[in-house]
Amino acid sequence: MYQSIAPLKQGEDYALFETLEYASLGNALVVPVASIEANALAHHYPIVWRRVGDDYELVAFISLSVPHLESFRRELESGMPRPLLVEAYPLALAFPDSEDGRSVVMIDEVPRPADALASPVFLRGGALSAPASRRMGALRVFGSDIGRTRAFTRTLAAAGLLADWPLRLRIGGDGVEIDGLCVLVQEEAQRAALPAAIAEYGFALAEFVTLHDLSLFNMQRLVDRFRAERVAAGGAAS
Repeated sequence: MYQSIAPLKQGEDYALFETLEYASLGNALVVPVASIEANALAHHYPIVWRRVGDDYELVAFISLSVPHLESFRRELESGMPRPLLVEAYPLALAFPDSEDGRSVVMIDEVPRPADALASPVFLRGGALSAPASRRMGALRVFGSDIGRTRAFTRTLAAAGLLADWPLRLRIGGDGVEIDGLCVLVQEEAQRAALPAAIAEYGFALAEFVTLHDLSLFNMQRLVDRFRAERVAAGGAAS
């Protein structure tokens, strides 16, 4: 999702555009999310993990292919909830030192969208503009929950409850292959360690696990969306 992020510097002359003007949002298959978002997002997107080196990152799985900006734009304009990092874009958070949990506000310095109206990040006196304040609010919510999200993930991974989820789909005449994603193990016998993990965090983790499981049914929506995109592309080509 991010192309060229750098630390946000107070008072610099940055420009912001309407969120859905950024083409880079249509170039991401997944968006990192925090567990606090699961209740809203799990009704629309599969909530899964992706491997990042030896670690795991919780993500919303938003598309089977790229680019998909037009489809994503229609979905969000119809009222589907935005992941917090989409709401915050092009602002982002970086965690240079994962031990202390401190974050640095970043900005993705991407080319200006064609014909887009710009708003400043900083007003003349140095205060944040209204569009920047809204984005900062989304970052604050995300940042406030990322520690808990990572703790959930570490606990589930350490208990052997996360399994690779390679996707091999045939949709019409198109093949889709996506690697690097993970889900909770599905077999009942494989989930023997889950009650102990839930006992550590209580209802919050139990609810999150349920939302994760239910969210996987949204794969059908992604398949239907992929099929519709291909039909539309074929019609445009002819």
